[in-house]
Amino acid sequence: MMTTTECAVTPNRKEKIQSLIEEMSDGLLEREHQIKLMMLAALSGEHVLLIGPPGTAKSELAKRLKNVFVEANYFERLVTRFSVPEELFGPLSIKALEEDRYNRLTSGYLPEASVAFIDEIFKANSAILNSLLTLLNERQFDNGNRRVKVPLISVVAASNELPDGDELSALYDRFILRSYVSPVSDNAFEALLDGAPQNFDPALNVRLKLEDLTEIQTLVGKVELTQETKEACKEFRRYLAQNDIVVSDRRWRKLVKLIKVSAFTSGFNQTRIYDTWILPHCLWEQPEQFAGLQKLYKRLVTVDGKTPSSRLLQVIKAWEDKLKVDQQTQTPKRDNKGRPLYKNQAGEEVIEEVSNYHKKDKQGKLLYWDALYDRKSTDEKNYRGEQNKPLMEECNNAPIFTQSYFSFAYVEGRVRGIQNIKNQIETFSNYVDKEISEVSDYFESHLWLDKNMLPEVLDALRLSQKEAAKLLASATKLESGFNNLPLESQQDLMLDAVVDNNVIEGVLCDD
Repeated sequence: MMTTTECAVTPNRKEKIQSLIEEMSDGLLEREHQIKLMMLAALSGEHVLLIGPPGTAKSELAKRLKNVFVEANYFERLVTRFSVPEELFGPLSIKALEEDRYNRLTSGYLPEASVAFIDEIFKANSAILNSLLTLLNERQFDNGNRRVKVPLISVVAASNELPDGDELSALYDRFILRSYVSPVSDNAFEALLDGAPQNFDPALNVRLKLEDLTEIQTLVGKVELTQETKEACKEFRRYLAQNDIVVSDRRWRKLVKLIKVSAFTSGFNQTRIYDTWILPHCLWEQPEQFAGLQKLYKRLVTVDGKTPSSRLLQVIKAWEDKLKVDQQTQTPKRDNKGRPLYKNQAGEEVIEEVSNYHKKDKQGKLLYWDALYDRKSTDEKNYRGEQNKPLMEECNNAPIFTQSYFSFAYVEGRVRGIQNIKNQIETFSNYVDKEISEVSDYFESHLWLDKNMLPEVLDALRLSQKEAAKLLASATKLESGFNNLPLESQQDLMLDAVVDNNVIEGVLCDD
C-alpha cells in the first residue's frame, strides 16, 4: 500500500546526495546509472565492479566518488599478473625488519584509503588475494602480527573481462553492485566530440562526512522491509533458479541493506517494491543476464504489482460456474404430501407413474372387445345389445420437473461469500486509486528511481482501475443472481390431485 511516510532523515543530507549525484554527472555522458550505483554502494559500505573496455571513464568515476566525501584519501592502482603485495599494501619497513618485526608502511596505500580504484582487479595473484578479501569484506588489514581496522568507504574495481577460475569467484562475490560500462551511444557521440572534461570539486558544505555514513548505516536497520518487497525478492530468487544463476545467502543479506538504504536516503521509513530497482544490478553473473533481470523488475512494478491477483480471477470464475449450476438445477415436482407428480397424455398432473388409456383405431374411434365374435370392434354393444369391454393400454406418464428451491440459509451463505469477494475487490480498487494519486510524488521525491519508468507504472495502474471495475461488476452480477434464486418459502404448494379411475379417452392406438 502507498502509505510510506517521510521519516526523520535530515533533509539537508538528502539534498546533499541529490546535488552530488547531479554534479558527478556533469561532463560524463550516459554514466548516470554507474554514478547512482557507486553512490549507493558507498552509502551502504559496499563495493562496485565496472566491466567494460578501456577508455570508458571508469577511473574518472572513481576519482569523482572520492570527492564526494570530506578529507577522503584516494588510492589507485593497475594490477597485473606480476603485481606484488607491496604495490597495494605498502613496502615492508626496513626498520621493523631490523627489529625482527614484519610490518608494512601503509601510508598512501590501500590500507589507509577511503576510496580506491583497482584496475584489472582479476589479474591479482594469490599473494594479493587473501589480504584483499579481508580488507574488502571485514574492513581489516593484517599488518605483521596485528589486525588493524581500515578507513575504507568503498572500492571501485574495473576489468575488461570477467574472472576466469574458481580462485577468483570469492573476490567476484565481494562486489555486490556490478555494471557494464560501454562506449557512448551514437546519440551521445556528437556531445562527446563537443564536450570538454570538467573537474568535479563540490563545495565543502555539500560533501558528505564520515558521520553521515555512520548515521545512515546505523539507522537503516530501523527501516521496515515490507511484504511487497519480500515478495519481489522471492520472484527474483525463482527467476535465478530457473536460469541457473547462483546467489549466496551472504549476498542476499547485503542486498536487503542496499534496498533499505535506497528507501532511507530518499526519506522513507519503509521499503517499497520500487526499491528493488537495485537487484538487477547485483544479481547477474554475465552482463547479458542483466536485460532479463531488468525486464523482471519492470514486470513486477507494472503488470504483476498492479493487477488483481490471479487467485481473485479464479474465485470469480468458480462462483460464476456455481451460480450457473444452481440456476439450471431442477427437482421433481411434488404435491402437498410430498408425492412426485406426473403429466398424463391429456396434459393433467397426476400422481400415478402409469395411466390406463382407452385405445382408438386409426380413425380415432374407441375400440372394444366383442366377446361374442372374439374380435375388436368400434361398437360399444354387440348385436344382442350387450356391453362390449373397452380395450385398454398402459402408458408411462412423464415426470414433471421444476426449478429447484433453495433454503434461505443456502442463499444467504452464497451472498455472504460474494460480498467477501466484493470487499477484496474494493480494497484492491482503493489501493490502486491511492497509488495513482501518490506515485508521481513518490517517484519525484525518490533519489534513485528511474523517472522514465513512471509513465509505464501509471499506465499499468489505470489499466488496473478498469480491471477492478470489471471484476466488481461481475461480483455485483453474481450477488444479484444468488439473491434471485427461488426460495423454499416462495414455492407454491400443490393440492392433492383428484384422480378419477374411470377410463380416460383420447389415446390413438393401432387397430
